[in-house]
Amino acid sequence: MADLIVVYWRDIPAQVIIKKGRQNAKRELPLRFTEAIDMCAMRTGAGGTDDYLAEWRKAEPVPVSDDLEVEAEKALQELDAKYDRERLVALVKAGGKENV
Repeated sequence: MADLIVVYWRDIPAQVIIKKGRQNAKRELPLRFTEAIDMCAMRTGAGGTDDYLAEWRKAEPVPVSDDLEVEAEKALQELDAKYDRERLVALVKAGGKENV
């Protein structure tokens, strides 16, 4: 069984990784996610390299099927739908944190 790992900056997702042993499939989320992360980092004063890097984290692995490419695409589509523009704007305004 493979694992889905979502990479976040604070609570804003940036990338999905499907990993099984040494094999993996990665997908970067659309540009609006990167823009939200950058905007939030600047607004919160985390624009410096150390502060910025300290905020990256990986979520706990979630078991998925062994079809790495299909699972990566599926996870990307789900996060893309779940985090619409309004939700990303709200996250930026909240300093990148959910439930502030």
